[in-house]
Amino acid sequence: MTTRHRLASLLLAVPLLLSAGCTGSDDPKSGASSRSSSAARTTTPESTPTSAGASPTDEDAPPEPNFPADTSPDGGPAQAGSAADPAGRTHVSGIRLASHQGYTRLVIDLSSTGVPAWTVRYTEASGPGGGPVDIEGDAFLRVSVQTGAEPTGQGQSDSKISPGPVAEAKTTGYFEGSEEVLIGTRGGQVPFRAFALTDPGRIVIDVRPTG
Repeated sequence: MTTRHRLASLLLAVPLLLSAGCTGSDDPKSGASSRSSSAARTTTPESTPTSAGASPTDEDAPPEPNFPADTSPDGGPAQAGSAADPAGRTHVSGIRLASHQGYTRLVIDLSSTGVPAWTVRYTEASGPGGGPVDIEGDAFLRVSVQTGAEPTGQGQSDSKISPGPVAEAKTTGYFEGSEEVLIGTRGGQVPFRAFALTDPGRIVIDVRPTG
């Protein structure tokens, strides 16, 4: 091959090499750009914050009034809330009564996020130390909450009167590590169910009339 032919061949090859080089350098960038866009589309929904289920602000009512209930003693262990409760600061802060179709609900509010150990049982109409309590009713449910420390006068003088199976409910004070609420029922020992809720701390008693 002559010098002139070799030079012509080289001149023709240079544009082809440059074109190939440009094409090769664009492809990775194009691929990276495509992957980046795909990643952005994939991660955007996952990075959107979702709100967690909020704690109920009040207690859900049973779907129907014939929920399981009897007259046996009930209770539960201590349950922690979402935040630590200062030692010795938990007390009964109030009681609420609400009449529903076929039952009455009593809610004992606590000054805590958690719930101490508690019991509910039928007893005589007496206070925490054994003294008599003036309360309406034919039988009496005693709710004992193991708060562990004597409250500073808070939540010890609450009383509620209601139609239906609950005649009256009242806080009766503190004795030896426990605060108590007494519930007077109409018609003798009527069926009940009880459970605890946290955040805030509450003890719920549903009372059904007999028959």
